[in-house]
Parts: sequence; C-alpha cells; structure tokens
Amino acid sequence: MAGDFYRVMNVLLLGCGSKWGRQLLDSLASNHTVYSISSQDIHNVNNLKIDWSSLGPATVEKFLKNLPDIDLVFFNQNGSALSGQNFDHMKTIDHWKLEKHWSQQYYNSVIFPFHVVQSINLNKDSIVAWMLSSYVYQHINIDHADYVGNKYQNFVVMKNFSKTGKSCFCGVNPMDIDNPNVTVDKFITNLFEYKKEELNGNVIYFNGEIDLNFKTFSV
Repeated sequence: MAGDFYRVMNVLLLGCGSKWGRQLLDSLASNHTVYSISSQDIHNVNNLKIDWSSLGPATVEKFLKNLPDIDLVFFNQNGSALSGQNFDHMKTIDHWKLEKHWSQQYYNSVIFPFHVVQSINLNKDSIVAWMLSSYVYQHINIDHADYVGNKYQNFVVMKNFSKTGKSCFCGVNPMDIDNPNVTVDKFITNLFEYKKEELNGNVIYFNGEIDLNFKTFSV
C-alpha cells in the first residue's frame, strides 16, 4: 500500500460535518475522486445528503450500488449523546424518546458501516478506517454511555472485518487531533505508508503511531 496516496483514488467519506471531517474531505478532493454521505450540502464532490435522524438502508442503497471500486473508506460520522447526560439525568427523559435516540445512533454508528462495507466493491489494498475514541479504554467519559458503547462496537466490527483478509481494516484514535504538527495531508500519507499486515486490525494516532492501548483488547 505504500505510495498509494500518490495515485488517484476513489474515496468514500461518511460524516463531513465536523471541522476535521471537512478538512479531510477538502484535502482528499484536491487529488482524488471523493464520494461522501453527509448531512451537509457539499458541492465539490459526489455527495449524498441525508438526515442522520431517519437513516435507513433504503436511503443509501442506490448511491452505494452505483459507486466504483473504492480505495479508501473513512467512517467519521459521530452520533451525539443526549447532551452527554448520565443515567440519573436520563431518568427524566421520555422513555420512548431515549429508546428511539439510542436505536438510531446504534444504527448510524455500528450497523450502517457494516452495511456499507458489505455493499461496496473493495480490493485487497483498500483501506477502511473508523474514527474511534480513547474513551473506550480510558473509562473517563462514562456519562456518554451511548457514544462510548457505539465506539467500542465500531472497534469490534473493525477487528472482525480485519480477520477476513479481504482488505485492510483499521481504526483511528483522534486523541492528538489538535497537534499542530500533524496535518490532514500528513495523516493520510502516514496511513498509506504502512504495509497491510502492519495496519490491518490496529488503531493508529493521527501522527501515524500504533495505539498500543487498543492492542490489549482481544476480540
């Protein structure tokens, strides 16, 4: 995979509304063919605008079916917790509203990426990456139970896909996302500098280093 960043790739990005997501999109769109699924209006790429609050398989089926072979997939959609509330506060929230919110967030964050990977054409050198969170192993943000739980499930899905041997599946820990020495371009370059067997099934920081904390998790 080394050097692949310097050839024209077909890229699929999911979730471009965040500051970093937009930087990632703009960086890749300057040299590659980018397809995106986002709640935002994006005019410089092939974008499918969706409403995350009502996302379902039928929403994206035609879009995914018409995609060419994809070289890079990045799952950057981040479902929001209900204001980051703890369980005591959740007792005050309408039960059905809470259930609907959690169910939709689980679909968006966990089931939907699984559906995407199963629906698109990947090759043996394709990279599929999930934006994860260090909260998964730090246990310092337990109030965000739905968010942290979904991120852990992302990690489990990634690890299981990595065992198929079909493409390269990895995670990204954004802990150092604000490091001024790590640009989006540098991050993408770092991603493609790895050999498949080194990156597959692992989680990396933005600076390209392997996050050894995730390596202690067995799935």
